[in-house]
Amino acid sequence: MIDNNAIGSMVLEDKEPLLAALASLSSHSSKILSSWRMLLKRYGLCRKHAVLLSGLHAAPQLRDLIFKDLQGYKEKFERQGQDLARSGVNPECLAIAVALYVECCLPYLLSCEPKNVACAKAFAKWASTYEFFLLTGYAQYESAERQKLEERIGQAERRLKDFSVELGEAYEKERRHLAQDLHDEIGHDLIVLKLYTEVIALDLKKNDTSQLQRKLRESVVLIKHALKSVRHLTFDLGPAIWNEQGFVPAVRLYARQFADRTGLKVRLNAARMQAHLPAHCETALYKVLQGALSNVVAHADAHSVKITLASGLESVALKIEDDGRGFNVARKLDVPHQSYGLRAMRERIELLGGAITFASRPARLRAECRGTTIEAHLPLQESEIA
Repeated sequence: MIDNNAIGSMVLEDKEPLLAALASLSSHSSKILSSWRMLLKRYGLCRKHAVLLSGLHAAPQLRDLIFKDLQGYKEKFERQGQDLARSGVNPECLAIAVALYVECCLPYLLSCEPKNVACAKAFAKWASTYEFFLLTGYAQYESAERQKLEERIGQAERRLKDFSVELGEAYEKERRHLAQDLHDEIGHDLIVLKLYTEVIALDLKKNDTSQLQRKLRESVVLIKHALKSVRHLTFDLGPAIWNEQGFVPAVRLYARQFADRTGLKVRLNAARMQAHLPAHCETALYKVLQGALSNVVAHADAHSVKITLASGLESVALKIEDDGRGFNVARKLDVPHQSYGLRAMRERIELLGGAITFASRPARLRAECRGTTIEAHLPLQESEIA
C-alpha cells in the first residue's frame, strides 16, 4: 500500500522535474489529447466511455500532486477510479488508456534537451502512481459491491429460513384442516351410510322392505354429499384436470366453482396465455390465486373479481382485481399476524425470482375508486417454454 509518506517522498525527490514536465505538457495539452483520442479510436478502446477517460490528461493531476494536500490527492483519484468502475470501464481498458497517454506525452518530454530524460522518468513514475490510485478505487468499488451482495444474500437466507418455518407451519395447519374436514364431513357421511347399510341388511334379513326405498334414497343423498365434499377438498389441493387438460383449464374450472360457491361474479381473461409453464410456476400461481380469492371472500365484501393470465417469452403474469372495500397495504404488512397470507404469496413468488405487488384503494364516497389488485410476475427460461 502506498501511503502519504511515500507520496511525499516522491514529490520532494521529483518536484523540479515534475514542474518542468508540467510546463512542457501544458503547452502541448491539446495536441496530446488529440493524439491520445486517435490512439483510443485506432485500438477500439473505450469508445462509449471516451468522455470519462478524457479526464485522464496529466496537467490538472500534476498540479494537484505538487501543490495540494497528498491525502486529498489520493482520495480524489480513488473516487475517480470508483466512478470509472461504476460506469463500466473495465480495469484492463483503463490501464491501456493510461499507457497510451504516457506514449503520447513522452515525445514532448524528450524532444528538447537531454535533461528532459529526468522529466520523462518523473512523469512515468507519476503515471504509475496515478494508475495505482485509480485501480485502488476499482478495488474499493468491487469490495463495496461484494459487501452489498453479501448483505443481500444474508437477508435472502434469513428470509428463506423464516419462510421455511412459516411454510412448515402452514403445511401443518393445512393438514390439520384437511383432517378436520375429512372427519367432520366425509367421515360423518360414511358413518351414517354404514349404519343405513347395516339397517337395510337387517331389514332384508327380516324380509321387511317397507322402509327400503326411503333408506336407499337417504343413502344416495349421503353418497352425493360425500362426493361433493371430496371434490371440494381435492380441488383445493389441486384439481385432477390440471394433469389431464392443463393449467388454464384448471384455473378456469376453479374460478367457475369459486363463483358458484360464493355468489361472486368472476371473469377470467387468459387470451394471452400462450406458453406451457414449468410445474413450479403453475403451482406458485395457483397457490397465489387461491390465497387471493380466499382473502376476497373473507375480507373484501366484493361483488366481482377479475383474473388475468398472460405469458410472454420471458415471463408469466397473474393479476387478481376485486371491487371490494380495500385496505391499507403498508399498515397490514407491518402486522405479521394479520398479513400472513400476503407475505406467504410474496415469499412464494420471490423465491422463484419473481415479483409481486399489492395495491389497494380503501372505500371512499365514490364506489368506482375502491378495490384491491394483486399482480405477480414470474420469470421463464426459454428452454422451459413449449
